[in-house]
Amino acid sequence: MTQNHSQSSFLPMSRSLMFWKIFQVICWLAGIALLLVMFVNPSTGVMIFWNILIPVAPALLVIGTGVWRNVCPLGTTALLPDRLGFSKKIKLSSKMQAVLHLIAVLLLLLIIPLRHVLFNQDGQATALIILGLGVMAMFTGFMFERKSGWCSGLCPVHPVEKLYGSGVAFSLPNAHCSECVRCSVPCPDSTQVSKPFLSQNNAVTKATELVLLGCFPGYVWGWFHTPDYTGAEGWSRLNIVYGYPLLGAAASLLIYFLLNWFFKKHNKVIIGVFATAAVSCYYWFRLPILFGFGKLETHGMLVDLSNTIPGWSITAFTSLTTLFFFWWMVIRKKERISWSVRPRYVRGSGLIS
Repeated sequence: MTQNHSQSSFLPMSRSLMFWKIFQVICWLAGIALLLVMFVNPSTGVMIFWNILIPVAPALLVIGTGVWRNVCPLGTTALLPDRLGFSKKIKLSSKMQAVLHLIAVLLLLLIIPLRHVLFNQDGQATALIILGLGVMAMFTGFMFERKSGWCSGLCPVHPVEKLYGSGVAFSLPNAHCSECVRCSVPCPDSTQVSKPFLSQNNAVTKATELVLLGCFPGYVWGWFHTPDYTGAEGWSRLNIVYGYPLLGAAASLLIYFLLNWFFKKHNKVIIGVFATAAVSCYYWFRLPILFGFGKLETHGMLVDLSNTIPGWSITAFTSLTTLFFFWWMVIRKKERISWSVRPRYVRGSGLIS
């Protein structure tokens, strides 16, 4: 197999690549600064992280997954052992990486409901969970080759990247990898994405795909029907905190099964519809809460506009976001491009550089 991108085609991107590397460092330092803010001024840290950064993330993953893949501070942290020369560089098998994908999905579903109990209102707890994920990222980078352990394996955000990133608008230079050592096959960054999971068709991959595709829209719906709890009360309401999202997940999984049963030939369309349902559901509920129109008691408001703009305007805005995502992810003819441009292969990787 011959690599299509020659070294000469890669060189003109050097200036752009330098920009992304600088931006990568800035984002990593900003992440450290935000962690410090969460410890020193927890309420401000919560506001910045949960009410500004996180609401932007799903749309960013839909339109330009490569942007996040280039600048994610945890991704940069995971690659520090390799950059500093003390990684063991263990090669992950495709079966083991499939297991990591499943664990990543389960981690995602485990962490999200705890926002209602703890993270939405406690900046220090949020900082500690991020630090914990940072330690996991560093450890996987120490053990495994390049991006295989964390960025393309155990990271809880990676399943969402796979779900939302099948029709990105552009492909970017890869700011992490100057050379490709085939640490993940297929590479999620450099493979033209047509569906969330393109690895071998084993039982673990099938289970992960079912949980992610079938369950996630209902899980998001159930999460937004759960209020925030303060103090010890939340820990006594874990049946509600986890129950609503899991009931929603079970309902959407049943619908996913039925649609695939009756319309098996249209599986790609069904995948697009369910991915759209998940991201649209997020913004349908999140935007009203963000601007003071939420009906549940939550800590998710950024600014209260309920006395400034009419209620119908936020409904119109959320409707437009839903229409946009449906057009972008289902109707629009997608260009078959990858999240980022594959760098040249290292000689001896089994392919021609």
